[in-house]
Amino acid sequence: MTIATRIFYRKIHFLNSDRIPENGPAILIANHPGSLMDAALLGLLLKRPIHFFARGDIFKSSLISTILRALHMHPVHHHLDGRSSLAANDQSFETAIQLLKNGELVLFFPEGFSHIEHYLLPFKKGSFRLAFQTMEKAGLESLPILPIGFHYSHPTSVFSTVWIMAGEKIETAAYYFNNEDKPAQAIRKLCDAAYQAISAITIQVDKPRADLLFTILEVMRTEPAYQSMDTYKQWQCEKNISIALNNYSENQLFPVKAYQTELKVSHLKEEWMVAAEKPSPNRWLHLLNWLLATPGFLIHGIPLLIAKWIADNKVKRIDFYAWILVAAGALIDLAWHFLLFILIGSIMSYRFALLFLVVSLIAGRISLKISPAIIQANRIAKGKKIPASTVQLMRVNRSKIRNELRAYLS
Repeated sequence: MTIATRIFYRKIHFLNSDRIPENGPAILIANHPGSLMDAALLGLLLKRPIHFFARGDIFKSSLISTILRALHMHPVHHHLDGRSSLAANDQSFETAIQLLKNGELVLFFPEGFSHIEHYLLPFKKGSFRLAFQTMEKAGLESLPILPIGFHYSHPTSVFSTVWIMAGEKIETAAYYFNNEDKPAQAIRKLCDAAYQAISAITIQVDKPRADLLFTILEVMRTEPAYQSMDTYKQWQCEKNISIALNNYSENQLFPVKAYQTELKVSHLKEEWMVAAEKPSPNRWLHLLNWLLATPGFLIHGIPLLIAKWIADNKVKRIDFYAWILVAAGALIDLAWHFLLFILIGSIMSYRFALLFLVVSLIAGRISLKISPAIIQANRIAKGKKIPASTVQLMRVNRSKIRNELRAYLS
């Protein structure tokens, strides 16, 4: 799973990771743009186990429930699911309290729902109520709450980037003891403080402008000045733009809206527009890349194509896409290699089967290194097919967006 995740995300940046305590109980709270991928990434990056709570309906199958619980996942139910869910949630809360009493890390997504758009939903108060309950039952003077911000460059593109930002911890004691006689007010104040903390470390805007921000960020990431920035400066640049966008006038927004419309009407992608302006790759170098990558594609291609078919045709919500593609790809590729190992071993010898696994690993590594160049060449080919008149028309609004962004890239 770690390898599959590293393949899908070419760059995974964990900013301020030293703010996560190496021991002792803590509650992590995070925005929720990537469904199960959010928790999976933290689980892969942190040096200590992390427990998190997911929608209760995905635990209905006993087999799936067993697998999920082995991955430190626990069910939590929405109050709209009926009275039976309230009793189940009581048990979930007791589980979380016991984990914290044992000094574990517990992750909550207080938005309650996963969504890819660049805005925050109102926070639910359950995790903050649980923090106070844990303090009472475990006799803790305080229980740190650590905000985590996730930011994905794209919800479905392979070789995309993800930034994970750890914020300053929130000590619950200040809210608990200052409002001990007014528990509801204490919970509300803690919830508001957590919302502000997450807002400060996420790239988000007012809901009506979230789609515009996505387009602006896509254009900005193609700029050489942006690409030369270090990781933190890139994140800060995107944060500054998200803050400024809320104050943009309609005149400033017009080129972005027009460019978005032009992309949709022409059935084009921003990456093709960028590629259209690049020189065509050397034919012989492109052929050499294909020759070097083909063995890896042949060995790993079938399971990856099956995983992509599953993600493309079975995933109804785009926020689940990356997780399903990565998880399915990892599992199917593992099963595929196990079957090939048994088949080759039974027909020839298991020594030869082991040699095949080594060759498969090397070939896959080579294909992984070369794939970005092949993908870029394909994008250029698609970009060159865009009519020159269309490129020229769209270049006008795209240039206006780029000019607006230069103030943030200088």
